[in-house]
Amino acid sequence: MSVYGNYSNKLFNDLWNDIAPGFYNYGRISPDVDVDTIPDLKKANEDMIEYIISNQGIGPDSRILDLGCGKGMYTVGIAKRTGCHFVGTDINPKYIEECEELAKTHGVSHQGEFLISHMTGPAAEIKDQTYTHIMVLGAMYYAHGNLKKFLDNLVSCCVKDTKIFIWDFVRNVEWELCKEANRHLKRPHPILTKDNVLDLFKKTGLDLVDFEDATKFIIPGYKIMTRECKKRDPNMEVLTYPLVGEAFMEGLLAYVYYCLKIKS
Repeated sequence: MSVYGNYSNKLFNDLWNDIAPGFYNYGRISPDVDVDTIPDLKKANEDMIEYIISNQGIGPDSRILDLGCGKGMYTVGIAKRTGCHFVGTDINPKYIEECEELAKTHGVSHQGEFLISHMTGPAAEIKDQTYTHIMVLGAMYYAHGNLKKFLDNLVSCCVKDTKIFIWDFVRNVEWELCKEANRHLKRPHPILTKDNVLDLFKKTGLDLVDFEDATKFIIPGYKIMTRECKKRDPNMEVLTYPLVGEAFMEGLLAYVYYCLKIKS
């Protein structure tokens, strides 16, 4: 069972294929938008790709490492728009196959490669390369139970000027108060607080360059998701996303961006 539900479940897959095929993310939506006018999360994810490119200054001379790249929609989307070189990694061999097909379809295969690798232990061939940017787009909280190891390995992939962009979930309350959300998340360990994460950044030799609490930009996405879940699964027997959406709206969880670099 995954953090986002059962990937083998038809109801789950049909939902995502309808609202944001390949992404499994909520993207970035203005908090002032009327969600009833937005049919799906496709543009929200495209907008998030543009945000990352602009925020991180990614261009044709960039070399990006995307840790936990999933089906590669962000990796390929960034590569196609910028001409950058890329390495995408994921633990799921099926996803890597889909990433390679996606890169071929969009004409960017020559710009990089996708490799099977665990986030807490990148393969030597990944560490041996040099990157201008490292991205961890929603995948880091899988490693909250062993975050020091994950960050040590992330640092081993950096050079002095590497830019690191992470988006992550953190909790604002005791983990026990998030038990309803965890009925969906199914985390075997607590999600960390922002202070927990910042402390571990310091211990692993990372400086925080910028930070944004981006919760307001995904709440509209969760409202859209709630609407679509209730159409398909009114009793939330499988599609339990609204439980997490409620936690964000109540302030129990936060959705954050970290911009980091190696300490000078």
